[in-house]
Amino acid sequence: MINNKTPSRDPIPQNPVINNITRSSAYPVIRPGGEFLYDNVLWPVMPEESQQNTKIMNSLFRTVDKTYRSCSRFLAVRYDFHLPQYSPDNNVITEFHQLLIPALRKIYPKSFMRVFWVREQNKAPAQHYHYLLMMDGNAVRHPHKINQLVKCYWKHATGGRVWLPKHGYYLVNRDDTEALTALLLRVSYFAKRYSKTHVADNIGLSGTQHYSCLKKARRIKPAQLQINPASSVPAQEHCPLPGKLDSLFAEKENRAQFSQIENETPEALLAYVTMLVDKKSFRSKALLRALRRLHAFKKISPLITPSSTINSSTSPHWLRHFERYYREYWPCNISVTQYCHWYYLNPGTASRYLCNYPTNLINPWLLKAWL
Repeated sequence: MINNKTPSRDPIPQNPVINNITRSSAYPVIRPGGEFLYDNVLWPVMPEESQQNTKIMNSLFRTVDKTYRSCSRFLAVRYDFHLPQYSPDNNVITEFHQLLIPALRKIYPKSFMRVFWVREQNKAPAQHYHYLLMMDGNAVRHPHKINQLVKCYWKHATGGRVWLPKHGYYLVNRDDTEALTALLLRVSYFAKRYSKTHVADNIGLSGTQHYSCLKKARRIKPAQLQINPASSVPAQEHCPLPGKLDSLFAEKENRAQFSQIENETPEALLAYVTMLVDKKSFRSKALLRALRRLHAFKKISPLITPSSTINSSTSPHWLRHFERYYREYWPCNISVTQYCHWYYLNPGTASRYLCNYPTNLINPWLLKAWL
């Protein structure tokens, strides 16, 4: 039952409950002994002002605040770790994390892990640790499995034991100041001065670590339009070796070679190309068929001058594709069919304007005027 009052045996009416658990049972009653100023807000804490370790208290509040701001809800679990023997450093925490964090990531791959711990030592021969573990509340909402892993791996790493305090976990939602205040009041016990005076000065008293969630590698979709074909995978597969097309880019030589026929008719151009190629060659025959297919149906009328027919029927759309194909794709031996597939063109229509001319036989820019 949600947000309904449960029958009470005492005459004092109870507060509304969530999942039949009263607020007093979810958050144990802890009387604050003092206050601590963080982010211009006075928070109730357990130690008195004179017994507070300000450095640890600031670090603790900062760690919880980062977790609170990073997600819509988070789960915080408190532990006490005990050791069978004394150690002059905190390597036991590192060894414990080397076992615990991979196991948590395997079970909760979508959750982060942020921890905060303090080291204390009273009259016991070995030190003990107070430990706070925070995880994404959208991935885990109850610490039952986490508690089993923590006890198992702490014993395996150190041979020590774990004490689980009563009501030692908090599920804090966004804008739930009651739960956040109860959590900070509970863990403020970590920052008391008492029991830390026996620790040597060269040993760290506290620490915090953050382990981000495991994100799946995003699949990169191949680009539909190849902007730079020289750097694309299809172009690299078909592009000749460097230097093989150098003769095509010698503008002076090419222009001098075809300067005599730039202003000629398509029939004269076809006759000129026929003289250069071997008609028995397969590529030569393909070239001749392409030239006839492009220009055989564009007979120049005796009443119209050739200059007036230049680009008369070619739309700006196909002019752009003509320049793009022969400037970027044709030097890399990219076929017209592949180009049409990349740019969603009709190959039948494109064949009227584009053709796989042999690179060593013809300069396609001379044909642009008669398209």
